[in-house]
Amino acid sequence: MTYAGAEYVIARKKINPALTKAGCLNLRGEIKIPFQYDGISIHGLRAIVFNLNNASYHYGLTDLENRLIIPVVYKSIHPLGTLRYAVENELGKIALYREDGRAVTDFKIDSIADFDKSRAIIYQNLNQGLLDRDGNIMIDPAYQSIKLLYGDRAKVLAHHQWFLLSERNQVQRSLMADDLIPVDGKTIYRYSNKFGILDSSMSVVLPAQYDDIKSIQHDQLLARKGNKVGIIDYKNNIIIPLVYDSLRVENYNVLVLRKTEGWFLTNRKQTFRSPKNYQQIENQQAGIYPVKNNGYWGALNQWGAETIHCVFDSLLEISAKQVVVKFKDQYGIISIMEDWLVPPQPHPLILVNDSCYLQLEPQNKFLKSIKGEVIYFTDNPFSLKKDYWEEYLPDGTLKTLDYQGRLLSRVDPPPLDKLEEIFPEREGMRGIKRDGKYGFIDSRGRLRIANRYDGIGEFHEGLAPVKLIGKWGFLNHQDQIVINPNFESVESFSQGFSIVKKNGKTGVINKAGKYVLNPQYDSITHQANMKLRIHQQGLIGLADKDGSILIEPRFQELQELENGFVIVGRDGKYGLISIGGLSAIPLIYDALSFDSTRNQYLALKKSDWKEIILEN
Repeated sequence: MTYAGAEYVIARKKINPALTKAGCLNLRGEIKIPFQYDGISIHGLRAIVFNLNNASYHYGLTDLENRLIIPVVYKSIHPLGTLRYAVENELGKIALYREDGRAVTDFKIDSIADFDKSRAIIYQNLNQGLLDRDGNIMIDPAYQSIKLLYGDRAKVLAHHQWFLLSERNQVQRSLMADDLIPVDGKTIYRYSNKFGILDSSMSVVLPAQYDDIKSIQHDQLLARKGNKVGIIDYKNNIIIPLVYDSLRVENYNVLVLRKTEGWFLTNRKQTFRSPKNYQQIENQQAGIYPVKNNGYWGALNQWGAETIHCVFDSLLEISAKQVVVKFKDQYGIISIMEDWLVPPQPHPLILVNDSCYLQLEPQNKFLKSIKGEVIYFTDNPFSLKKDYWEEYLPDGTLKTLDYQGRLLSRVDPPPLDKLEEIFPEREGMRGIKRDGKYGFIDSRGRLRIANRYDGIGEFHEGLAPVKLIGKWGFLNHQDQIVINPNFESVESFSQGFSIVKKNGKTGVINKAGKYVLNPQYDSITHQANMKLRIHQQGLIGLADKDGSILIEPRFQELQELENGFVIVGRDGKYGLISIGGLSAIPLIYDALSFDSTRNQYLALKKSDWKEIILEN
């Protein structure tokens, strides 16, 4: 028996050895609701009752004298505060009922919240609306979200509007959605926290109905409903049922998890599955899947067969033919068919290639053949390459060896000869520092430009920056000052121009030292297309490589497109202008992007919360 409040108790009674039913008693032991239901819950002066019929439960409503108010034929019944009930039919639609069993709405509601001061938020076709206790619509179900305020006020948030535009600002298509995510020529859209798919023309091909969708290969989608995941295609055909707790896709194979059972391996057509489940399955490495079972590691092949049994402490390194394993706290190498190639021993191992490996002992590293023969050993640092390895000697010598232990090359450290620094070579010249001053030597180490400068940069396009008495200029390979040191900072020449700073402002000079952009900007940056991005007082503009101003610096964001137009942004709004600065799409959108394959622009107008007064 279970106390149900007031003077009522829910009791269960065995009718026969195979059947138990629930009923309701008062505290005097009188039967108020006979023992004819599979379950009862008391809510005020009403009881929600249910029976199991044909493997599904059917619900109804009675009073506490067992007078039937709502027939026991519905999928569910839930109380909404006092004197109102949400009744769900077999199609999953809800109607609002009074306590006397009269319906005040049709079965058209998807879900309904509890009443708050005689008002309840409803969901209908993924939209929120507002309903009163008599079933009257106070706010049409057309909003992304509704917030109830004090008194007769509420706030509503409409869905965002998206537009496909031409470069002339002509609307080619529009739709309502909370978010759009382009993928593989289609678009995942989010509507009231449900996800669906649009085609390339922004028409709905899969209505929003999933809690999450992610694109995977071959026109298939990873889909989630509630806490369960599976795979569907763009036509909503089920590839892998949505019954799993986790799922990972690797090419055609699929790793799936049921928490109560573990992981197993299958493929998208489910033509095979691994013969047992595992604690863990790692992503494929060199054609096999590391798996863990009962705390030990093994591996599956791509068809789910356990080719390496789960007996190892760990699989440390995997190649196409060999696996470094840890077995009973020792290290060895096996083939992918589980044959021992290097028996277990106490020192860590690293695979080099199919024919040799490194054995890492405390004092030395041994390069050994798979047969165990020592090829080379060293205590110096090294790095492994595909066809050779490099050893770094303490004196700076670099030795290059092949995997037979033969010396391929030896590079001795350059003689410093009192040089404090040597810089990388560029255009046959290498910067040096000696006695606190800078100069240049050639590739043969001969001094070509005396060390008399306070600072230097690399040669680019025949000129190198040099610093004298706190200012920067440029000299050529013949040690001739070509551009006098008049600047606070300079960048190396690129495409015939250098960005320089003078009196705290930035400009651009040519190789003759003449300004092509006067020093009046906060900063200037090169673009890959040879144009210059100019910055002034936090705003951005555009100039060509010859210094002609294309777009004055009046935007906070600027994205140049390959079609001769520029997406620009200011104060959180975006539009489109020509490369000459003429407006094409006004700055009225909250986001703007370009699809070059269709020569279309996708624009967003976000909705804002709006307060409304509710009518009684």
